[in-house]
Amino acid sequence: MRQYLEVKERYPDCIVFFRVGDFYELFFNDAVTAARALDLTLTTRDKGKEDAVPMAGVPHHALRQYLGKMIERGYKVAICDQVEDPKLAKGIVRREVTRVVTPGVLIDEEQLEAKESCYLAAIAPGAEWQRVGFAYLDVSTGEFAATELDGAALEDELARVGPRELLIPPSLESSLRQLIGQGRALTEFVPAETAGADTGAGTDAALLEDLFGAKMEALGLASWPLAVQAAATCVRYARSTQPAGSLPLHRIRPYQPSEHLVIDETTQLHLELFAPLSSPASGPGGGMAQGELRRRATLFGILDQTRTAMGGRLLRRWLGAPLLGLAPIRRRQDAVEWLVEHAALRATLRAELGEVYDLERLCGRAMLGVATPRDLAALRRSLERLPAIAQALGESVGPCIGAIGELPELLGPRPDSDLAADVAADIAATLVDDPPVQWAAGGIIRRGAAAELDEIVDIAEHGKERLLGIEARERERTGIGSLKVRYNKVFGYYLEITRTHMARVPADYVRKQTLANCERYTTPELTEYESKILGAEERRAALEQELFAALRTRVAAHGERLHRLAEVVAILDAVAALADVAHAGGYVRPEVDESSRLEITEGRHPVVEKLAAAGKFVPNDVALDPDDAQLMVITGPNMAGKSTVMRQVALIVLLAQTGSFVPATRARVGVVDRIFTRVGASDNLARGESTFMVEMRETGHILRHATRRSLILLDEIGRGTSTYDGVSIAWAVAEYLHDRIGARTMFATHYHELVALARSRPRVRNWQVAVREWKDEVVFLHRLAEGGASRSYGIQVARLAGLPQVVIERARAVLAALERGEDAFGRARPLAGIRQMELFAAPVAEEAQPEPPTPPPGPSPAGESTLSPAAAGVLRSLREADPDDLSPRAAHALLQELRQRLLAG
Repeated sequence: MRQYLEVKERYPDCIVFFRVGDFYELFFNDAVTAARALDLTLTTRDKGKEDAVPMAGVPHHALRQYLGKMIERGYKVAICDQVEDPKLAKGIVRREVTRVVTPGVLIDEEQLEAKESCYLAAIAPGAEWQRVGFAYLDVSTGEFAATELDGAALEDELARVGPRELLIPPSLESSLRQLIGQGRALTEFVPAETAGADTGAGTDAALLEDLFGAKMEALGLASWPLAVQAAATCVRYARSTQPAGSLPLHRIRPYQPSEHLVIDETTQLHLELFAPLSSPASGPGGGMAQGELRRRATLFGILDQTRTAMGGRLLRRWLGAPLLGLAPIRRRQDAVEWLVEHAALRATLRAELGEVYDLERLCGRAMLGVATPRDLAALRRSLERLPAIAQALGESVGPCIGAIGELPELLGPRPDSDLAADVAADIAATLVDDPPVQWAAGGIIRRGAAAELDEIVDIAEHGKERLLGIEARERERTGIGSLKVRYNKVFGYYLEITRTHMARVPADYVRKQTLANCERYTTPELTEYESKILGAEERRAALEQELFAALRTRVAAHGERLHRLAEVVAILDAVAALADVAHAGGYVRPEVDESSRLEITEGRHPVVEKLAAAGKFVPNDVALDPDDAQLMVITGPNMAGKSTVMRQVALIVLLAQTGSFVPATRARVGVVDRIFTRVGASDNLARGESTFMVEMRETGHILRHATRRSLILLDEIGRGTSTYDGVSIAWAVAEYLHDRIGARTMFATHYHELVALARSRPRVRNWQVAVREWKDEVVFLHRLAEGGASRSYGIQVARLAGLPQVVIERARAVLAALERGEDAFGRARPLAGIRQMELFAAPVAEEAQPEPPTPPPGPSPAGESTLSPAAAGVLRSLREADPDDLSPRAAHALLQELRQRLLAG
């Protein structure tokens, strides 16, 4: 308990799993917490005593299973292991924390998503948040990147990276809590000294220079002190979680966020890049699991035809950060095009890649000191596939990898190609082909790997035969036919000779025990063999552990080589997947240039097309140009496909700048710097925001950050408030986008009043999603057509959605009355001159009835000559009255006065 309390004092924020024999035990509040979280039996130590200690435990072999559950519930776990042999220990067995498991530092495959990175990130703010250092690290793979950026851009970068755990100085908690949002990451508030806040950039720089063996200039971080501080924070924290192993870090990648197209968190959600907005109700395959349906209902789910986990993670990163530079975009396109055109090569390559395991994480686990024999066996099998991949590529390795320009050529039929064959050979010579899952008792080292082990194994497996051999030799030597080799727990192995043969006992026999009918002896050979056979199993297990640990250390020493190979394989896999999707889906290579035009011919939504019935998806053409057709006002009924058309345009742009082919017959994409979306209705109760507030906040974000190079998709701006307010806001937003920003914009709306914008704004174009009526039915054609829609067909859509027929009939009657200028009860409604009442407006004083205006000199307006003088005066009063300046009371008074004048005249 003294050991436990000392460990708990060093790790107060962790649940301590304390190894005692075959169990990990938990005590005090940790036991209570874990019992509740893991559904364990809560017992006590020293039962019956008043100060009995709460206690719970889990079997050591099931640790990973329980760790996963603890991490899912947001806990940090410190694993305290026995670090010396209990049989050799003097006193209490020494125990130490071997690793700390946190949501941002996961290394066990049971807790990790195969095709999703697990990032630990750190923030180092500068003065008044003008500049911010940001770094993120995946301990399981060694991916490490750092940057400096404007404070205003931090939120978008957090959304792109999506860290599981975020390290920030405690003083920033209040200012970052709103920015981070609820549930984006488990925020770990790091003490200032750990974060490097009071140690200076020099210490942080020294840490990184020592880690990577290079100066700041070579690392590319010399002019980014805040990035250095954030990166050093990540390293310190990650090291504190792995006291028994080294981090799999080989390099740090400095980057500029301006190198990538920005996709904020809202846009990610609206475009359903990685997660669907809602679970699909059905899909191809009927019995498909819901998780698979959710995955396929996303862009990543459609494109992810990768054959390896590392290829899937790379493709995910590409989609989250499309490129802005034309040269890297075109290099990726060249690689995709090469594999699209060489179908046989692509099929062979993908078949070979299917036999490659997760090299990144296997190598990382070796460096962290937690790789199992099965991990290294999988690493060996993966390395053994690389020559076949290189052979399949042949001379095309240049277009496939060199064209991407992200890594040198490591694969190819060249004498200097480094495929780490020596590492594979070392593993093959040491480990058996198929190591057992439970390997503590041995059975993992190949015969011939170590002479001492071979002898021990031979003794353990053939001990009985050896004993029978000793017995036969001693019988022949002594001539005593009844001599036997026997064993008991007290005396061990011995030779038993009856008293009738005592005269034949050799002089070198040593007496062990005298019985009534016999004597028991031993010999030097039997004593030596006894020591071997009795400790063979135990010695075998210990020696195999030593040999395996040495092998794991040797493999870890080649970590940088293995990681470089893993990166090449990941690139090949990601490019081959894009090529396979392009070939199967009839995608084309888009023309990406520096122009500001966006032209798509017969564009399709990659996800909707895949999930729809064959041949049912309707493609559409779209053309946007800030100098001509800059803003598309799209009208039409719900369910006609407005949102689908807009989203598919954004996805085509995103795919084009990722370097992928796109679902269209032709596409020209002038590089876009940001994609903004405001689609759908949602609230944010955690922040106390209504649907309309969220809508306005997102719209405001777009108007503040969009540039002429951006692509903006707006759907139903202003729908969360009253009609007049909504139309006014939508109109003003559209004018602002046209007059101030000039970005390529698609603006879908049910406010048909907005079609009038085209008469006053030269770059506004009206489009509608066409429908047809047939026998009181509405038929959605899902095709864009020029011009504005005159109706929304809301009642027809409501009927299709299943509203009761009585409700539908009543809605039609009310609509007809409103269109005649009446209210829902068929009474005349004086709405034309009534201004909408405002909740917070000052009260309007009752106005005196105005004097009848004096007619202007000159001839009467046309038509007034035929009216009575009273009627003509009333008509002139109406012309001069401004309905927008009349309160309801004043309007009522004016109407009453005009009526009395008509009756009196």
